[in-house]
Amino acid sequence: MRFRSFLAASLIAAGALLPASLFAEDTAPLKIPVILSLTGSGAFVGRDDQTSLQLLQKLVNEKGGIGGRPVEFDLLDDGSNPQTGVQLANGVLASKVPIFMGPSLTQQCAAVIPLVRENGPADYCLSPGLNPVASGWVWSSSVSLRDSAIALLRYFRERGLTKLAILSSTDATGQEIDRDYDYARALPENRGIEFIAREHFNLADVSVSAQLARIKAANPQALLTWTVGPAFGTELHGISDVGLDVPVLASNGDMVHAQLQQYKSIMPKELLFSAVLVNAHESLGNGPIKAAQKVYLDAFTAAGVRPDFPHTLAWDPALIVLDAYAKLGPNASAQQFRDFINGLHGFAGINGIYDFRDGTQHGIGQNAIVMVRYDAAADAFVPISKRGGGLR
Repeated sequence: MRFRSFLAASLIAAGALLPASLFAEDTAPLKIPVILSLTGSGAFVGRDDQTSLQLLQKLVNEKGGIGGRPVEFDLLDDGSNPQTGVQLANGVLASKVPIFMGPSLTQQCAAVIPLVRENGPADYCLSPGLNPVASGWVWSSSVSLRDSAIALLRYFRERGLTKLAILSSTDATGQEIDRDYDYARALPENRGIEFIAREHFNLADVSVSAQLARIKAANPQALLTWTVGPAFGTELHGISDVGLDVPVLASNGDMVHAQLQQYKSIMPKELLFSAVLVNAHESLGNGPIKAAQKVYLDAFTAAGVRPDFPHTLAWDPALIVLDAYAKLGPNASAQQFRDFINGLHGFAGINGIYDFRDGTQHGIGQNAIVMVRYDAAADAFVPISKRGGGLR
């Protein structure tokens, strides 16, 4: 049985996948370093990464691990600081591992990439905010911000909302989404869309009311944002303060139930997200994607944890890294891991069938996006589009 199908079928005994001689009866833990933001401003993402990895580790080890060896995700905290992330990555490189995972955040991943860009080892960044070199040493989790931008503009265009405003942060994520909004806007299909106002703010700003007052004066039909964490709360306060009453698009990184419930009193009437397929689980037909989602959702249910979007960012990358270890063995080189993942296709994850052969280094694209509306009263995300963002 192939490892990918065994995962989709509730992780049936991993020890049956490979001959025992392949691992020379070594029962030492198979350690995989993972750099996460477990403290600091990005901890709400990093801790969700941690939860996903711990649940997956437990699930795999209960079924015998990989080749009889228990899996251990070795979690390293960068404190949401790029410099600390670089220091940790240097330590990982010194240990001569063939592959590692993380960091959690775009800015930290961007700081680490130069260390591995030319000669590896392989690195699976857990942020969607990168566009790594095609067929290189680095992959980026989930759907790229570019594909998200294309899908969400398709949704607004088909809905007839074409005069849009943008409020972006000045950090690495804000700069990337600005580029991706412009890229999507330049596509022929979006020639009728206008960005009639564009404002920026620093993550440390305590108010964005001035920027939002200027946006309101431009009379947009919808507002596009893409800021996560405390700064998202600053945006919501500003939107409420100036009385901007239009649909608001937020980063899917803000699809965190506890966070959203805190902002219930200042919630826009219509808060939208470009979600991923696992957020539309009930509407999917039966098949390998839904089977993979059931494994994921059952693991969280058993742990008494309600999954947020950031939980999804570590799950599929970890499955792919484990698949590589199962196929290649524990002594495979970094080059073998790079070649394996860059050629991987037909892999069923919770957000689609992965195919890395196009060189985007994400493996999934617009077809993994479903637009959702947040229902604050029910604390639920309601699908409102087809796959790819088009109206139903």
